[in-house]
Amino acid sequence: MEVRDQNGLTEAEFIRQYDPNRYEKPAVTVDMLIFTVNPEKDDSLELLMIERGGHPFLGKWAIPGGFVEMEESLEEAAARELKEETDLSDIYMEQLYTFGDVGRDPRMRVISVAYMALVPKAKLHPVAGDDAAKVKWFTVKPGADDRLTLLSEDVCLSEEDIAFDHEKVIKTALQRLKNKVEYTDIAFELAGEEFTLTHLQSIYESVLGRQLHKPNFRRWIVDRVEKTGGMDTKSSGRPSCLYRKKSGEWEHRF
Repeated sequence: MEVRDQNGLTEAEFIRQYDPNRYEKPAVTVDMLIFTVNPEKDDSLELLMIERGGHPFLGKWAIPGGFVEMEESLEEAAARELKEETDLSDIYMEQLYTFGDVGRDPRMRVISVAYMALVPKAKLHPVAGDDAAKVKWFTVKPGADDRLTLLSEDVCLSEEDIAFDHEKVIKTALQRLKNKVEYTDIAFELAGEEFTLTHLQSIYESVLGRQLHKPNFRRWIVDRVEKTGGMDTKSSGRPSCLYRKKSGEWEHRF
């Protein structure tokens, strides 16, 4: 027996006569926060930004992103944007938050789903997308009174230089990253497959924004890593042992 609504319509009949144009529809975008650490800059935490090459916010800096196409999921759209900006796939990525304040985009009503990706620096070779004039890595410098500063070799961005509501998006991502690094193994996504313990500790310190006591860190980390048998000969001084993360999940709060 077919189920009919109060107007006597089956579901198939209702769908056939339904007019989707009766209601205004917001656009949906994905924004990509791509983080890495730079060994050449004391393992500083860096974020990929693009200088917008067109309106709106011409000349301002923004997080890479784009509109979700009709035939793709949010995850597929995020992976596509990541591939377009970095030529990478199959790296760590997680959904961060949905941003939907009215007026956040002057073009139209836009709801944005932000994703956070963590990549070892050695894997990255970013390229500018269609609406980008430049693409740069910026060192993240959280300041006093919740102010945010992003630094590169020749550009210093304050909150006023950042397009849309991306300053809010970046702050949300930094807080998420800081929280998760304290109780998950997410920091290893920034370290690569092999790393020294000094490099790994520097990653934790860059994300947390504070120094860690070396003996305490090594006592904590020793059961979570294993030696690879290799040595790091690239750094100055005596070669250091290379490690990798042990398999399995674990939790810990500093």
